[in-house]
Amino acid sequence: MLDHHRTRLSSALAKVDGTIERLARAALILAPWPILYGMSIAVTAWVFTHPGRLAQLDTNKLTELERRWMAGGAVVAIIGVGLAYFLVMLARRTVTRSWAFVNTVGRLNRALIPVLALPLVAALKVPNIEKESPKTALFFAALAAAAVGVGVYAWGRGDAPVHGDARGLDDARDLDGDSAGALAKAGRRLAPLAVAALWAGYAFFFSRLAITNHHALHTRTPDLGYYDNIFYQSIHGRPLGCSWIKAGYHGSAHFDPILVLLSPLYLLYPRAEFLLVLQSVWLGAGVIPVYLLARDKLEHRGKAILLAAVWAIYPALHGTNMYEFHSLTLISPLIVWLLYFYETGRDRLYWVALAALLLCREDVSLLMCFIGLYAILDRRPGRTRLGWVTIATSLVYFVVVKLFFMTSAGIIMSGKDAYSFAYYYQELMPNRSGLGGLLVSLLTNPVFALKVMLAEPKILFLLQLFVPLCFLPFLAKPGRWMLAYGLMFCLLASRDAVFSIHFQYSAVLFPIAFALAPIGLKRAADSAPAAYFGLDGRRLSRALLAATLVASALVSWKFGGLVENASFRGGFSRVARRLTPDQEATYAWVRQQVEAIPPGAVVGATSKMGPHISNRKEAYFYPGDRAALVHYVLLDEGELKAKDLERHNAAVKRGELMELSRLKKMALFKRVKPASKEPPRPPSSEEPDEPTTREPRPELRKLNKKPGSPPPDTTSTAEQDEDPPPGP
Repeated sequence: MLDHHRTRLSSALAKVDGTIERLARAALILAPWPILYGMSIAVTAWVFTHPGRLAQLDTNKLTELERRWMAGGAVVAIIGVGLAYFLVMLARRTVTRSWAFVNTVGRLNRALIPVLALPLVAALKVPNIEKESPKTALFFAALAAAAVGVGVYAWGRGDAPVHGDARGLDDARDLDGDSAGALAKAGRRLAPLAVAALWAGYAFFFSRLAITNHHALHTRTPDLGYYDNIFYQSIHGRPLGCSWIKAGYHGSAHFDPILVLLSPLYLLYPRAEFLLVLQSVWLGAGVIPVYLLARDKLEHRGKAILLAAVWAIYPALHGTNMYEFHSLTLISPLIVWLLYFYETGRDRLYWVALAALLLCREDVSLLMCFIGLYAILDRRPGRTRLGWVTIATSLVYFVVVKLFFMTSAGIIMSGKDAYSFAYYYQELMPNRSGLGGLLVSLLTNPVFALKVMLAEPKILFLLQLFVPLCFLPFLAKPGRWMLAYGLMFCLLASRDAVFSIHFQYSAVLFPIAFALAPIGLKRAADSAPAAYFGLDGRRLSRALLAATLVASALVSWKFGGLVENASFRGGFSRVARRLTPDQEATYAWVRQQVEAIPPGAVVGATSKMGPHISNRKEAYFYPGDRAALVHYVLLDEGELKAKDLERHNAAVKRGELMELSRLKKMALFKRVKPASKEPPRPPSSEEPDEPTTREPRPELRKLNKKPGSPPPDTTSTAEQDEDPPPGP
């Protein structure tokens, strides 16, 4: 009898042990999630209801009363989440006659994971986080995107066939044939309208923003004034002429005949504002090839529209758009068009797009070689020949242009009539040893080259480029080889502007990344690792796309140009989003002076004034080696260094220049007497023995490389871009 009771007791205790173990496991696995969700809701609600206390919350310096209120709010939110769980279980009990506690709580936990993104979004509201700690901001954005992606995967359903032409609709599989057909027809009509709306919205917003920034006098002769003059000269019979630069010809820096083809449009509005609008419209048009390529690869219009929206809100696109005007920027949508034609087998259009790209700038041909390499590595029939022909064509074009159309045959340019770009890579070119020195550095000191490539600002640059795309381009093999040129071009550079999303140089990377994103998305869904981990391909594709959309939106919020933030710049300077009354008055004065200058007059200008008078045959930097030729001078005396201001004042005192109008430090002068020959100035160890408006020394061409340092003063000689200016 005693043994019988002992056996029953042991059995009962074993059941208790099992129950306690299951409860403990359930508590550890299931219970923390509702608590985390409640805390997330409470913290987010507090942040959005107390925006003035964000700085104190960020440093954990709230008052004790505030901390108690937050704790109470968290408890209330946790209880509320628990009640919501109970109501869901009660509803399920009513339907299924079973509580299914563990299953229900588990499904709710997975479905509510996006709630964890809320406090991360709230943390991004901390003032200046994107400037003071950009890595933290990007990390929070990535975590929030991951949380949303996991939640979206949990919401999804398994694979199912799609009805015929209803591929543009995610839920067409749940409909009968007639309903799916009607929905697909509506999708075919609405999708182009959505893409057109993205294009129009982008073009309008950034055209207006760029013009406002220009009217605030935030643009400079390098480079907006250069390109405005190139358009003017080209339409008046001097293709790629530019009076600002060496040899009076843009071939002394770059060869970009696409500008000649576009120059007839300049007649519509022959001022610098036209270039700013043209660039915004051109870049906004990139939503079209992104949509078409994504639709082809993903066979889904809705997903394609979302990727097109990601293009429109992409921070690096905004940076290239808002930095003056550049021929390199024009390659952005053309690259996506090229790869769309390649992927869809439209070879004739592929060659048209390739020709347009080669005309954008001579060094684009080097980038095209890597696209040709992709075609060679692609296993589809006929692609290998297209690849090597692309490489051969690009190299022949590059050699011909260098030998016959540019003032220097060197890859990085050299000579008195050319602008050298060796200083872009001076860390790997010791003693100004040129391209050969760079190659020797790579071969003999690869560890140093790796150190240069992995510098902290460059890692930040890569994160800003690829976090919005959830690194999907790197999943697209062999296409990811196309990124190699851009990565080397940017990461080997010493000049800060080359590895910054606020300049045009990122255009050699992000268009390819966008073309690869839908390919990477499809590959991730179809890959063996996804199957190995038991992941459903269709749900994974949807989850990755949702994560991409969230990451893009958050990174754009903190680093892009759509919303004002502490990080975004157009080149070296902050962007003016609206004109103050003083700026409006200043610009009105500038326009009045410009209109007072005869169209055929030779004009000298300082860098800030240059883009406003550059639409003429002869416009020069003032003061400079051609200062004696000018009929009028429009300047901002604040841009002149001491000795240049002294020379200018001496010319005024000698009666050579007569002041016609003045507003503070800005003034318009007219030459009334030929310039007299000035005595040579004694050499100085502090100042170069030449006007500061001539080509500055190479050491002045670099930005301050100290991490987190502010951009240089917009009047400094460091403000240069692809064409080193002879101006301040």
